Amino acid sequence: MVRVSGADPFAELKSSSEEYAVYDSHYERIGKVDDVLVDELDRVTYVGVKMGFFGTNSTLIPVELVRINDKRRLIEIAESKETIRHAPHFGQDETVSPELEDRVRTYFGMNPLHSSLAQEGSYASDAGDAGRFGPDERVDVEPGERARAQEESLLREPLEVESPPRRTAEGEPTGNLTAEPQNRWDRHTTPSGVKVHRKVR
Repeated sequence: MVRVSGADPFAELKSSSEEYAVYDSHYERIGKVDDVLVDELDRVTYVGVKMGFFGTNSTLIPVELVRINDKRRLIEIAESKETIRHAPHFGQDETVSPELEDRVRTYFGMNPLHSSLAQEGSYASDAGDAGRFGPDERVDVEPGERARAQEESLLREPLEVESPPRRTAEGEPTGNLTAEPQNRWDRHTTPSGVKVHRKVR
């Protein structure tokens, strides 16, 4: 499937005024999209699914497991309802920490992003019924398709070069170099009520 170069493959999901329903790998409706998590490079990394089992909490799903159909306003997850039900989740006022991200990814059999413990093997998803929707640029054929499209578009863009740290007159770097970087998230809500969490440096 060919997408327009430079176009955001998740633009409709992040700004739609209509609700996106969520289905599991058996095509059973399990909830709705409640959150979209975006990293510093504006790439969607997780989708938060409100399933009704945890009240106000969302279940985090790595975008690599998601297949989107903008035409029908739905997403499919390449896992069963039971697997998704027991996945790590977070509350409305919680911040997604690196530890939570690693728990989510390892739960679904994927390599952690922040842990120093590299795990062998990779998550292999079954594309399943790929012909269900037919060819359409607004419909993914397999899980993770848009995540790969995001990666490819970033590889074509020139990288930003960070400027060197500022220094005092004596040549010492300014600022506190020992401080741990803080994970901060900006939030806004779309017309359909989806909360978009954007990680900022």
